[in-house]
Amino acid sequence: MITALRHFLVDSWLGRVIAFVVFLSFVVLGGTFFGMGGGMSGLGGDTVVQIGSRKITPLEFQKAIQRQVAYAIQQNGGAAEFLKTPEGRQEIGHAALRNLILVHEGELAGKRNGLNPGDETIRKIVFAMPDFQDPSGRFDPKKMEEVLKSNNLSHQTLTEETRRMLYGSATMFAFGKSVQPPVQELDWLANYVGHGQVVDMVRLPFSLGEVSSQPTDEQLKRYYQNHLWQFRQPEYRHARIVVMTAGSVAKTLQISDEDLQASYKMKMQDPTEATRYNSPELRSVEVLAVTDEATAGRIATAWQKGQSWAELQKQYPKAIPATLSDARMTDLPDPALGKAAFDTQEGHVSAPVRTAAGWSVVHVLSVKPAKHASFESLKDSIREDLTNERATALLKDRQRAFEEAVAGSVTLDKIPADIGAVPLEGSLDAHGNLPGGEPAPLPGDGTLRQALIGQVFSQKKDEPPHVVTEPDGSAFAVLVDDITPGKQEAYETVQQAVKDAWLADARKHVTEQRATALYQQAKKGGLRQALAGQKEEAMLQKDEHFSRLQLRNDVPALILRAALEQKQGQTAMLQEGDGYWLVNVTGNYEESPTLIQAIRQQQAARMAGAYRNDLQETLGMSYTRVAPPRHFNATLFNDVNERVLSMISGRLGQQ
Repeated sequence: MITALRHFLVDSWLGRVIAFVVFLSFVVLGGTFFGMGGGMSGLGGDTVVQIGSRKITPLEFQKAIQRQVAYAIQQNGGAAEFLKTPEGRQEIGHAALRNLILVHEGELAGKRNGLNPGDETIRKIVFAMPDFQDPSGRFDPKKMEEVLKSNNLSHQTLTEETRRMLYGSATMFAFGKSVQPPVQELDWLANYVGHGQVVDMVRLPFSLGEVSSQPTDEQLKRYYQNHLWQFRQPEYRHARIVVMTAGSVAKTLQISDEDLQASYKMKMQDPTEATRYNSPELRSVEVLAVTDEATAGRIATAWQKGQSWAELQKQYPKAIPATLSDARMTDLPDPALGKAAFDTQEGHVSAPVRTAAGWSVVHVLSVKPAKHASFESLKDSIREDLTNERATALLKDRQRAFEEAVAGSVTLDKIPADIGAVPLEGSLDAHGNLPGGEPAPLPGDGTLRQALIGQVFSQKKDEPPHVVTEPDGSAFAVLVDDITPGKQEAYETVQQAVKDAWLADARKHVTEQRATALYQQAKKGGLRQALAGQKEEAMLQKDEHFSRLQLRNDVPALILRAALEQKQGQTAMLQEGDGYWLVNVTGNYEESPTLIQAIRQQQAARMAGAYRNDLQETLGMSYTRVAPPRHFNATLFNDVNERVLSMISGRLGQQ
């Protein structure tokens, strides 16, 4: 999909140009994105792939990956789980490269079809760029020079990339703009998400079960013999470990104030980065739209006098209601409506405003002032970003020093701290737990943790340590200096533990029998009737609402699925965690018409965009048959992709 690319390109003409030159001097201290002494200088080759005579460079690919990650995080509600799997990281790289290829293919297609934007056309577009205009809206050559200089863009580069954008617009990005999703599909979606379930449910913890008698010694011994694995001491290994990760290397770096200021300036000049930290004024509004001014006037008067939005909808059923939460001025569908919404004070109602579709009245519910992140507020996060970026590049460079230090220290006690290596020592079992049962404080993410545990339990006692390197560049060495074999605990030693386990199982069994009996009754007359007059009645949760629009996180996923997917009148018995659940669907409900209408509009826009993107991508891929990409450097692709994503993972705290 080229969705990420399209969203990035259509924001503004200057945004399109800057996106494609990718801030050609994205510098921190005279170096590349990765900082002094790092970056792409050590990579083999200077071309990731070639389309015609156009070469996609590592730096261009690097910025495309960053844009792709930013878009993916936005689409996932701020989550970056996809960075944790090799498959997800590969998909990000492939999508970013595909977007670049399609853009260049569009340019070649334009040239093949005789498109040749003239200098006068480009001049008009450049002069119309808002970034180059003064407050009165006129082109300001001094402002243009300042913007170009701050982004290390030359006039020639600006002209070339503007021409490329024109090619892309003519051959690809304007294609499919009139496409609309099928009404039947929107109806199905609105019906699917617009209906919720009303549920009665009860949770019966295992501990509720009452055991009438205590176990005999014979029963306990039999239970012990049948569950020997529960009463066995695990093998413990005492190990010395030295680990070097991007995070540990970052702690050895110092960032100057000049570097911090330069990075802050770059963030504020990069449209994508600036959007993360700055936001315009946002307003939440209610709108009623009608066809004539007289009706709009009556609505405005009644609204201003305190009549509610819901009451006005009943009084004027032909009025079209709409709500927007935390909306920018550009989010409103009509410029006049946007101006009215942002000229009206918080808590007030506007006068009737003429729009392209008729007349509207706006009630401003809340106002969130514009935000601009100061240098001081971002200073610490910028320092963390820069140290992580540079540490990711330095990690590979410091591996040689780490290997030499490990080779010269048989006991791992002479590893210099200034290279970013962290020493650890202690005993743990094969699950990574300390003798007390708590998890061992191993560094890194889950993958590195498992690699460390695996090495400790595969390496022989007193075997000389050697460096193990992980795919993300992290490295470690292990010395196992003591092994305490696992052993079976004698029954006499763990008799109380055996009794506790026997009683817990017995309580669970009693609770299961009780839950089953209630379940059989609930299938006949519903859960309320089954629990009426019973001791569990006080635990019943009645008329709980479950909706696909607002998924609840106060119940386990298994219970949520049962509440949403069962038919009315059905009851389910489920085991989840340390208890049994009975879930009975008693009815359903519909969301408000206003909310459903808003959902339809939102989904219509998304689906139309998805269809349009598919059409554009299909068109773009057809261009590759004429000018197929060639000279793909898989090694360079993987190296750039892994370096950039490792840096981003470190910045997000995933390393």
